[in-house]
Amino acid sequence: QVSEDMRLRHRYLDLRRPRMQYNIRTRSALAMKTRETLARELGFTEIETPTLFKSTPEGAREFLVPTRQGKFYALPQSPQQFKQLLMASGFERYFQLARCYRDEGGRADRQPEFTQIDLEMA
Repeated sequence: QVSEDMRLRHRYLDLRRPRMQYNIRTRSALAMKTRETLARELGFTEIETPTLFKSTPEGAREFLVPTRQGKFYALPQSPQQFKQLLMASGFERYFQLARCYRDEGGRADRQPEFTQIDLEMA
């Protein structure tokens, strides 16, 4: 059994393993099927929300990204912050496969980065 540290150090070799290739291909097929079902069959519009936005006091701690001007942006905890804007703009059905980031302080049961399917219907 190879340690996880060793696998991550030699990631290009680890990704050659059949199990890793199966996982990546399965994730890709799931994303494509999700898009096909929601957009073509159910009439949703796929949208993409910004990756950097103004920090907010709600929710989990955010990862902050500094700018050269001395300001900070936050990586999104979830796309929830854009829902009201989209709904008010007339998008009655939308979805996105959203990358999310949460600073959970290294909790064993949480990942700092993940993808979620976000969808809304008016």
